[in-house]
Amino acid sequence: MDDKAGQSNNYRSRLVAHRGYQKLYPENTLLAYQKAIEAGALSIETDVLLSADKKPLLYHDPTLKRVSGCKGRIKDQTLAELIRTPAFEPRRLGQEFRNQCITPLSDLVALLKTHPQVTAYIEVKKGAITFAGASETYASISDCLAPIASQCIIISFDHDFMVFVRSQGWVRCGIAIKRWRNLQSAKIQAIKPDTVFINYRKIPAKAKLDSLDFELVIYEIDEPALARKWLARGVSKVESFDIGGLIASEPE
Repeated sequence: MDDKAGQSNNYRSRLVAHRGYQKLYPENTLLAYQKAIEAGALSIETDVLLSADKKPLLYHDPTLKRVSGCKGRIKDQTLAELIRTPAFEPRRLGQEFRNQCITPLSDLVALLKTHPQVTAYIEVKKGAITFAGASETYASISDCLAPIASQCIIISFDHDFMVFVRSQGWVRCGIAIKRWRNLQSAKIQAIKPDTVFINYRKIPAKAKLDSLDFELVIYEIDEPALARKWLARGVSKVESFDIGGLIASEPE
């Protein structure tokens, strides 16, 4: 591999497709992840909730209104019902993707099995944990992820849940935090996260980022110049809705 190719792959490996290729396709759909990988994504992130029958699926909101354009709550419908429910973000994307439906986590697992080079950050939403409890939530999701466990980092804003996940022996665990000072909490120290997600605007100007003992992923950045600025400062990865745009801007 020549130097230019090496630089290109290194840059690309430090980008995360936030909910897939969200800028152009409905978030958290199989289509969005297929397109992100086609664009060259080597890392993806997805949100996971549980259906009424406690099956994992890809969805961010607890209600169906924004993404599916209809009334109802995820936790009140079975997986069989939900996978027939559109997931097309009508207010943002109009009717173009009306034929896209909610994606079960198992479909993403099948996709990732064919792309072993791709790392997946699996964000377990608090709504799932509140609904089913930590034990059942973990069992449902970890069982589904088992065929691609080596590719997956489980993350959550629910740090109690991540303490439980770590105790169950999941190899790579991460957290999402709202404030930089959260890193000092005893709970997070107990988790010993492999990865930390945070909004880049919440990082103090004087924070030293090049000597952390975990992978630091920041969001939400769509501007190539800003992404490179933060990568140069020392963050591990940048998460973006516009994965294709950032990859297209990679060094020649």
